[in-house]
Amino acid sequence: MSAIFQTAGQSSRRRFLKTAVIAALVAFSTGMTTNHGEAHGYNFGDITIGHIWSPPPKADADGVPVYGPLFNRGADSVHLVGASSSIADEVRIRKSTDDGVTWPDGIDLRPGKPLAMAAWREHIWLSGLHKPLKEGDSFDLTLDFGETGKVKVEVIVGEANGHS
Repeated sequence: MSAIFQTAGQSSRRRFLKTAVIAALVAFSTGMTTNHGEAHGYNFGDITIGHIWSPPPKADADGVPVYGPLFNRGADSVHLVGASSSIADEVRIRKSTDDGVTWPDGIDLRPGKPLAMAAWREHIWLSGLHKPLKEGDSFDLTLDFGETGKVKVEVIVGEANGHS
């Protein structure tokens, strides 16, 4: 019985997140996107990158995830093939599944389809942190979109419910 409620909760959470991502992407695509500022979003060619954030790491954590919405406004698929950061030894794409964790080679951004990097799907994982992170900190992350190019973004460390 709890599996039914968990599935229903996940479905509701995904619906809510999809609506929130679409609303944020509409706001970004109408000119509210800046490189640093209140909107905390980025335009990189046909790619809109929303608020990129990371929860504060737990004391016993072996790394820290990075989440946020991505949207491909172009006509062709784009691939996030990797990322890098000066604050970590290793930065990889991680995917949580019912069977555990996998490490995909990239994230496919299909035209017109918003995608939210989130705990229950593809997201970025930093391990071997060079400094402790706490609520309110920020760090640079370079997203590598392969042939499309690379873009540096600022990751804000904070709880999900503290983000607007």
